[in-house]
Amino acid sequence: MAAMSASGKAISADGTPIAWSRQGSGPPLAIVGPLLAHRSSPATVVLADALAQNHTVYTYDRRGIGESGMGEEYTAESDVDDLLAVLQVVGGSTDLYGFDEGAFLALRAAEESTVVSRVVALEPTLSLADGEDELMVLQSEIEGLAGVRIPVLVMAGSSSGDSTRDLARQTADALETGEFLLVESDTRGIPDAALTDAIESFLA
Repeated sequence: MAAMSASGKAISADGTPIAWSRQGSGPPLAIVGPLLAHRSSPATVVLADALAQNHTVYTYDRRGIGESGMGEEYTAESDVDDLLAVLQVVGGSTDLYGFDEGAFLALRAAEESTVVSRVVALEPTLSLADGEDELMVLQSEIEGLAGVRIPVLVMAGSSSGDSTRDLARQTADALETGEFLLVESDTRGIPDAALTDAIESFLA
């Protein structure tokens, strides 16, 4: 029997409300989208619907987007706090799927919290503030992965650019328990079915 769909607001560490939704049934899986992602973005909706066949899927609006509050400031740490607030709603160990900037966020949460059991990361992307040096940010992100001890699958599409594929491989190599998977894709990206299959296969 499918679990009832639900939505609500989790309260982050600084008191900011973070809007979330739940659908499907099975082991919990939270989707962590890019910097400006919200629950109703097409990529998130399609994937959540597919994964909800076998998982209880949680999606949420990033800080300052959709129905989530902005809070007094936005920082890398508030990003993690917001995600961990959503995971408190789940109430137990949870798998994470993060893509683009959300991939590194999912990994940072895994480094900080024991409630994250596994992570699937698609094409990690660096989030750079004005004036930040890309190599320094990359070094910081890679060094931050040292504390991640859970299984991690890092994926990239075969048609993505060299830099995107290289960063995905670097991320997997930096993880003690990381593995890299190149998924067949075209100019529009990885087909939804292929992406779902790759995620399901790793989490089975």
